[in-house]
Amino acid sequence: MVGLALDDALDVRNGPGSDQALVGTIPPYGTGLRVTDQGREAGGATWAPLTYQELEGWADSTFLAQQVGEASEPIAMRATAIMQAIATRDLMALSRFVHPQEGVRFSPYPYVMTGSEGEGQANLVFSADELPDLADDPTVYHWGTFDGSGAPIEMTFDAYWQRFVYDADFARPQVIGYGEAVGQGNTINNIPQVYPQGFTIEYHFRNFDPAYEGLDWQSLRLVIEQYEGEWVLVGIVHAEWTI
Repeated sequence: MVGLALDDALDVRNGPGSDQALVGTIPPYGTGLRVTDQGREAGGATWAPLTYQELEGWADSTFLAQQVGEASEPIAMRATAIMQAIATRDLMALSRFVHPQEGVRFSPYPYVMTGSEGEGQANLVFSADELPDLADDPTVYHWGTFDGSGAPIEMTFDAYWQRFVYDADFARPQVIGYGEAVGQGNTINNIPQVYPQGFTIEYHFRNFDPAYEGLDWQSLRLVIEQYEGEWVLVGIVHAEWTI
């Protein structure tokens, strides 16, 4: 499920088209949907036949994405809420999901830098209290180094967000990975080692330009951990094909 707000739902109808009878709805954090056949065009949209739990019918495929891996409802619900805050760049809302002790680390690439690599090599971590004030912060921060050139990534929070957080419409990805990596490149993914208690949700685009034959894939990975019975955000990790 993609592109729906938390207070919305996906209509399921007994045939392709919004004029068909409503047979039920699927919450925006619904997982485990199964498309059972080819879609049909109706009313300017492609409608897909699907099953969800005990529900069977047709839904607008605009709001469907391929699912890889499995997630519990609390994880899917929390990931949907976090992604909605990111998509709307609502940093106040996003701050409410941040780990109250660890904060949230921003990593431009799948190899997360914790500082053990050497002085000045750690990716930046911000607390929940700091996050809302970053939108208009003119400070130029050091976020790491660019893959390939090794040049320092020195940007304001706003510039970093546009380049390494929401540089694609990750609220409407082609694939969502729950606990499984989808995008595969030549950069080591050390998220499982850095966050051994974490769970990763990946929002992935396979490619944008057919001429690149899939080498222009991009992902945004959210890393969450449990804290006092709640899933909280500890990492926002960007991923893309690197040389």
